[in-house]
Amino acid sequence: MREQALGERPIADHRVVDATINYLEKGVYDSVWYSSESWRSKMPLEPQLMKIEDMTDRRDECTLDREGFALIHAPTKVTDFRDPAQIRDIYLKELELAVMAATGAKKVIVQGGGVVRLNERSPEFGLKGTTYPGRYAHCDYSDESGPAIARNALKPEEAEAWMRGRFMIINTWRALSPPPLDAPLAVCDARTCGPNDHVISQVVLGPPGGPGMRMQTNMVVHNPTHRWCYFRGMTRDDLLLFRGYDSDAAHHSRTPHTAFDDPSAEEGVPRESIDIRAIAYFGT
Repeated sequence: MREQALGERPIADHRVVDATINYLEKGVYDSVWYSSESWRSKMPLEPQLMKIEDMTDRRDECTLDREGFALIHAPTKVTDFRDPAQIRDIYLKELELAVMAATGAKKVIVQGGGVVRLNERSPEFGLKGTTYPGRYAHCDYSDESGPAIARNALKPEEAEAWMRGRFMIINTWRALSPPPLDAPLAVCDARTCGPNDHVISQVVLGPPGGPGMRMQTNMVVHNPTHRWCYFRGMTRDDLLLFRGYDSDAAHHSRTPHTAFDDPSAEEGVPRESIDIRAIAYFGT
């Protein structure tokens, strides 16, 4: 049992692990991560031992609008997540329908073909078309890049109409290997993040040697009030949704997330997962 940051109310007895969360060092305001040339990155990290709650049996307590994340039941017909045709012809439509049902959005655009991530212990680690889990607390979008991404996904003739209403960028995350994963994804209750916890950072996307495309993201600095959660028992039929950006000022805009090494599953299944981003538009 420990005290929760919000209102100092106690957390009910359930699985809580002590694990390392890597935060950005405080006072660093020019961090940058190169997706294809990690050795060029400037991202000094500050490890902190944090409590991380397993919410598998309490999934109904978590909502996108309140905590900033939700675990939903969303079976898939995809049999091979490394087959671009199955992703294109099956999975993207499944995600569109799942996000629309979970949010009540009038329009959903699912972006790209997704990223398959393999932990270093996987015998297939490093295969073409895969990457590794990011073990640092971050948010994929900033107040600048979030609206830009949402606008650019729309056709020019419809952008003004949809951008007048609320829009939300949602990260979708599915575990492809059975539980418990050795390096699962943790998400931070957005309500427990202070206004100065998000620090503007840069990510450079593109092949090695090229100029790359630079985009604003947010790294996260340590705050002892942060409440971290994960879903240790996630199956292939579960889908984790969490907010990458929300235009509605009434809601906390971004949900920090990170992979972490679960000490309760050190010999667990090597993580394999897929994440794809979707944009939900609610209209006026």
